[in-house]
Amino acid sequence: MEDTRTTAARTHFDRWSQTYERDAAARWLGEVQTAALAALALNKSDVLLDLGCGTGAAVREGAPQVARAVGFDLSPGMIAQARERARVEHLDNVAFIEGDVSGRLPFEEGAFTAIVCTTAFHHFPRPLDTIGELGRVVRPGGRVVIADANRRHPAVFVLDLLLRALQPSHVGFRSPAQLMHDLCASGFSRVSFCTIKRRSYAFVRAERAPG
Repeated sequence: MEDTRTTAARTHFDRWSQTYERDAAARWLGEVQTAALAALALNKSDVLLDLGCGTGAAVREGAPQVARAVGFDLSPGMIAQARERARVEHLDNVAFIEGDVSGRLPFEEGAFTAIVCTTAFHHFPRPLDTIGELGRVVRPGGRVVIADANRRHPAVFVLDLLLRALQPSHVGFRSPAQLMHDLCASGFSRVSFCTIKRRSYAFVRAERAPG
């Protein structure tokens, strides 16, 4: 059976999909997505995956810099919006796929050279399994950036406790140290992090060890 947090997340993001890039959070979300893409240092040979892509803003931003860009999200509403926005912008090297991160991702081993996940990881009910899947679908030598609120920050720590109690789709924020440990345990190397917003938000970057 589907995890209840996954069901709650789908409902939450379906409701949000109509205003996702137009509400008060849109500018801030766009800024962190741009920073996360910059940390990947994309190039024209890259195949990019955005895990938890929402309406596809990061995919559309990254598309001109890469060979192909794919967005993956559990919300049908978000995916519908993403496809329509990409159609309007005449982007022919993008694709959007609806699915759940809780199990095996619907991609072949080594399908991507760059993976980004921004402000979504705290909704993933099986984070260790998801990180393992990132290690499977990213090519040796490929890069991953996970960007999310930093649980080590006092205000984020309190917010995390509140959301765990009040928001059914919230699984939990993680600290950069936790993410770095889990990425290393899944075979990633050259793991590093940086923070913004007075250390309340973190970018964790890792590379898949060359084969």
